[in-house]
Amino acid sequence: MVLPGATPAEDTATALSASAVHRTPVADLAGRVIGYHVAVDPERPPGVDVDQIYLGLDLANLVADRYAFIPATPAMLDGYLPEPVVPGRLVLVLPPGFAESPGALGRAGALRGLGMCLALAAYRGEPAQRALLTHMSFVLVDAGPAGPALPPLVHEAHAHGVRVVATDVATEGELDVCRASGVDCLLGGTVAGLGGASRAAVPTQRGRHAGRSRVLRAGEAQCLTILNLLHQPETSPVDVAQVIETDPVLTLRVLHLVNSGVYALSHQVDTVRQAVVLLGPSEVSTLVTALALEAQPGAMDRLWFILARAMTCELLADDNAAYTVGMLSALATQLGVPADAVLEKVGVSEVVGDAIAHEAGPLGQVLRAVRAHEQSDPDGVLAAGLDPVAVSRAYLGCLRDALSIARTVTREG
Repeated sequence: MVLPGATPAEDTATALSASAVHRTPVADLAGRVIGYHVAVDPERPPGVDVDQIYLGLDLANLVADRYAFIPATPAMLDGYLPEPVVPGRLVLVLPPGFAESPGALGRAGALRGLGMCLALAAYRGEPAQRALLTHMSFVLVDAGPAGPALPPLVHEAHAHGVRVVATDVATEGELDVCRASGVDCLLGGTVAGLGGASRAAVPTQRGRHAGRSRVLRAGEAQCLTILNLLHQPETSPVDVAQVIETDPVLTLRVLHLVNSGVYALSHQVDTVRQAVVLLGPSEVSTLVTALALEAQPGAMDRLWFILARAMTCELLADDNAAYTVGMLSALATQLGVPADAVLEKVGVSEVVGDAIAHEAGPLGQVLRAVRAHEQSDPDGVLAAGLDPVAVSRAYLGCLRDALSIARTVTREG
């Protein structure tokens, strides 16, 4: 629905270009992304209409076909809503205090009648909030130290068929409480390691994953060995093909990808050597990265996250090496291993290694800014020396291409 007195499309584009937009994953406790929370930064230039920004968002390339969790503005509560990518997968997050507002029950019912899913923020089980549960699909509960006791809230929500999304999960202990209480999802993708504002998902200054780390599995180590080969300047397609051919699964995936309709070839490719030449190092690297993630839940979203970071780093730094910095730093996060373990296997230059492990140098500065944006931390972007709006604009622009590649390589969508 269009807002009354809405401005032309070019004004919407101007509003979008002047504001930072943050995308935070909502993942189940196994790490599968069910949706993304998409929010416009509250710091906006004077005169920029937040509803105009939300109505102009390209949700298809922000959330794919997942749920889009959107903070409800006053205009949205009156029925002026963004178009969902998939019918029934637009979730309006009702603000704290909504339950106590006049006519809350009727307004919630009217929004449900428009086909919207609703989520109630800051749920604490208060009487006015409980009265709304019949209209809710989700409730958001603070799982941090200042939050309410989880088990009774989860039990009550589940009794009404409502899923519970925990926010502000910062420690492994809090994550264990969420599991024991039956929480359905986490806002921030803590389990998935997909960035987000949750402190448990934030890499440390040395680029290590802040949660539990582990050693590389055999298949993951082999994929990193191939990435190492691809990073050597003297490596030939024959060398790469010989290593790939030792892995039947990777051989099959390479041939499947090159013979898919994506490349519109006039003839069938029958050998890995031909495929490597046609795909090129970048495509082969992406495919190998995807294979390393196959044992992880939600592989498409994980690869999407890796590629978006890599592409954004490259765009902001205007340096091909920044792509490697973004890709390997994100891959370490996704695999749940220390960055040093990935760097040791892949073998990169000192400049790239220091950028990943210590956020050092110009490439490390860009990586620090992109990480801060992923964590919805504009102050962190500024501290890294970059403009939050510029980083947001670059990231949003890269999401489209990253999604297209991730879907092709993982054969999803």
